[in-house]
Amino acid sequence: MTPQSLRGAPLATLRSAELSEAERSISRPGALLLLVGEPGAGKHVLARQLLASIPEPRPAVVVLNASPTIQPIPFALIRTVLPHQEQTEALDAAAGYSAVVAAWPQQHPGTVILVDDADSADDLSLQVIAALCGTPGYRVIITARDLSALPLPVLQLLREQPASIVELTPLTLPQSTALINHLLSPGMVEAETGTRIHRATLGNPLHITELVASLLRSGALMHFDGLFSWSGGDEATMSLPDFLINELSRATPEIRSALLTVALAEPIPLSALARLGDIASPAAIDELLAHRVLRSDTAADGTPLVCTSNQLIGETVRQATPPGERITLLQRIADTLPGDLELSPAETLLRSTSVLLDAGRIPSPEILWSALTAARATNSYRLTARIGRILGSDATQSEQQRIVATTARLTAARLSGLPTLLDEADLLRAPVPRDRPSQPHSLGDPMISLVPTPGDSPDTLLSRIDLGFARADVLLYRDDDVSGATKILDGLLDAYPDPDSPAHLHVVAGSYIRLAYAGKFAAARGLRLAPGAPARAPEVIPVAGADILIAGQAGRLRELRAVARHALPAALSRSGTYPTAGGEIFGALFMSEILNGQVKSAERLHRALLRAVAHPTAAYREGTGLVGVVTGTLALAQGRWGDAAAEFAASADALSRNDGSGFLPVSLAGSALALAASGRAEHAWEAIALLEQTPLRASRIVEGPIRLAAVAARFWLNDPGARDAADALARWARERALHLVELRAIHLAGAALVPLPSGACERAEALHQAIGTQFSGSLCSAILERRGGGPVQDSAAGRQLARHGVLSPLRWREPLTPREREVGGLAVLGYSTKLIAATLRISTRTVETHLARIFTKLGINDREGLAISLEQRSGLWEPTQSSVLPENTALADK
Repeated sequence: MTPQSLRGAPLATLRSAELSEAERSISRPGALLLLVGEPGAGKHVLARQLLASIPEPRPAVVVLNASPTIQPIPFALIRTVLPHQEQTEALDAAAGYSAVVAAWPQQHPGTVILVDDADSADDLSLQVIAALCGTPGYRVIITARDLSALPLPVLQLLREQPASIVELTPLTLPQSTALINHLLSPGMVEAETGTRIHRATLGNPLHITELVASLLRSGALMHFDGLFSWSGGDEATMSLPDFLINELSRATPEIRSALLTVALAEPIPLSALARLGDIASPAAIDELLAHRVLRSDTAADGTPLVCTSNQLIGETVRQATPPGERITLLQRIADTLPGDLELSPAETLLRSTSVLLDAGRIPSPEILWSALTAARATNSYRLTARIGRILGSDATQSEQQRIVATTARLTAARLSGLPTLLDEADLLRAPVPRDRPSQPHSLGDPMISLVPTPGDSPDTLLSRIDLGFARADVLLYRDDDVSGATKILDGLLDAYPDPDSPAHLHVVAGSYIRLAYAGKFAAARGLRLAPGAPARAPEVIPVAGADILIAGQAGRLRELRAVARHALPAALSRSGTYPTAGGEIFGALFMSEILNGQVKSAERLHRALLRAVAHPTAAYREGTGLVGVVTGTLALAQGRWGDAAAEFAASADALSRNDGSGFLPVSLAGSALALAASGRAEHAWEAIALLEQTPLRASRIVEGPIRLAAVAARFWLNDPGARDAADALARWARERALHLVELRAIHLAGAALVPLPSGACERAEALHQAIGTQFSGSLCSAILERRGGGPVQDSAAGRQLARHGVLSPLRWREPLTPREREVGGLAVLGYSTKLIAATLRISTRTVETHLARIFTKLGINDREGLAISLEQRSGLWEPTQSSVLPENTALADK
């Protein structure tokens, strides 16, 4: 007996509440719905029923199926709608977005896109889907396993778009029994057997379905007088993956071969599967479809597809495949690939190249170069490094080609964050040799010459320089080895000294950027003023972001804005040549505006960023994906501690998994400040401790703001060492001529209860004169007010600084909630109820409710009493249990 298909199961009854909620959520145009549940919970089935429930007029429906097999392939989900263009014109996310909009016409009441198993989708496809969520006429349904493990584009999308999340929990015992009875129809399951199956499967619908099928095949489910009972022991009470592996081992060779073939290449076009009849016979495929192990589907262009019915099945099958069997099947699949792959679309080219390499076959150099171009353009780091290694050691390639391939390999290894690729990159990190080796060698050898040689073409010279930069980047951005990276940069400057040559300009621009990101500002300034330095567009485009960040920390607001006005339009108009520069300039401008107290203009920039996130995906390109950092930084400046903590937590989580340059410290510092201000002392200390243990790498260019946030967090935590940390930061900034960082450090020192040190006020006035902005004047006034120390209290200077995004640390002892701390902090600074509501994006009634609770907890009657209550808390320097110092306080002494 064969059980009924789960696809036809009464899921509308089993999941009636979830289905109703999902129907309401997806009914409106522009809706975004996320279905979350463990593998086998029925997300795909519910999504299909949801699509079927949409009333007339029916919208166009696009179903996109993801899997770990296709995850590394850029644009894998939307491959069928991309233009068939030569790989010299490789697509980026914006081009993919345009292709999708042209291919999927908006139909009333809107095209519905189902992204199944988004956890295993490629990032570029998800970026395009995210952009469509900001485009009228589209509704999106996404299924995923776990909210905590969503891909970064989906996380960012959820932060910026109103979304509904429906969680599919395990079935209850009555629901499991109803499903079992449906699968065994006609017939009923006895109560004890239903309980045993439910207990063995933990209420997972897929596990229930597969277990019932297995028990029927084995005869363990006895049928008597219309009643099914489970005879025998509980040998099937194992995890779902183990159960599936056990079932696979019992399959016939034909069934096993067919299933492995589909799993290795899913979703596989039916036409391609027909060419693999010797390893995936039609009879075996039909049987797997009949037993619901495989399912048929349709691509966006109408192409029939076959894939595993559940992602977990595909993963389990691939995991259980022995290496020898896997290679044999891959080689057979490779036999069906066309010979002119270099002319194929990007997705076909990259996927086929991966299959050939997995099968142990090296494609032709023409195919490899086309694939390398496409892989680099689409940030497919693993494949880029793999191809770069092959071409870099191919003696038939020219010297320049081998240099280019090796550079691509190094850069991909660094950006990937994958330990295996990074370990391979260690082979290519030797210092720059002054002389060429006398013997021929592979350019995979550490002794690659980076110095010019007779007969070098201009392109070869630039390629040698790029390879030197790639080596320096591995040292600087991966290893935090500033000294090693500087030696390589010095060697390049010595090797290309002619100030009138394009090679020298290239060296100067690249070295300036890296010295700036290494925090060596004095050396960077020297290069910026040297002969041959970039002076006008387009040469200034790559260096503009560093220019803005350095000027911002010095308080040169007018200068940094002039750089942005000049460079940003030029960068956007040349996005093909400088794909990351626009985002880098934007991010640098935003962070500098915040640092200089320009919250209103920064908020306008933030709105522009969110528009870019929604349409057309530019915010997800390399160098522009730190949306959480930007959003969290704005929330900090507005006193929205809870929002800031959430944004920085998500950003830190993403960067801790993939941070090819080293911007994790920015998130950790912001997280520490947000957590400290919101009263979560234990978590704030954890963030500070993690920050102290994390190498700065590229974050050295913003080490000043990072230190400011960390020191401010210590003041919010009532740390007795905060004052010394602020003084140390002021000295550090003075040594580097970072006037604004120094002035803000002195202002932080004024938050202590003890008087400011001698000369601090005079130094603050001198810094204000050097900076000359309204913001520096407000800082100076607040410092003069605080020269005598004592508790922080309401003042005109304090209120003015709060509007500039600088909120003074308040020493709460009472157990206020994070929201109460936000409301109370703004209230004591003189914010009106209406302004507090607008700042925190809550209603005025909610503000009044929070104030009433604060007054009750503090035993006061009004806002005046709130200020007096804080002023009376003068003896708060004694560490409390929640603010005990950790052993590692190295950051304050760096």
